[in-house]
Amino acid sequence: MISEIDLVGYAAPMMVLLMTREMILRTLDLLSHVAVVIISIAMCLLPVLLPHLMLLQMSALRLWDMLTGTSGAASSQHANGSPDRSRVVRS
Repeated sequence: MISEIDLVGYAAPMMVLLMTREMILRTLDLLSHVAVVIISIAMCLLPVLLPHLMLLQMSALRLWDMLTGTSGAASSQHANGSPDRSRVVRS
């Protein structure tokens, strides 16, 4: 009998095979990182856990950018207000 943790372990690489469209790709990428984080916590695999925690944050940010229609550069520029014009030299 296959345990629940084995199913999570099998689900992570299988999600990669299902990636076809970009939105589906980002969502499955996020879910596969969650599956790897769960399996690495359950099996106490710290060297696997740490990189996937970082990749999980990056995947979540990319999916958020895709859902909101912003990019990292556009959102940082929006957060700062107008573009920096202090470097413009006028003659």
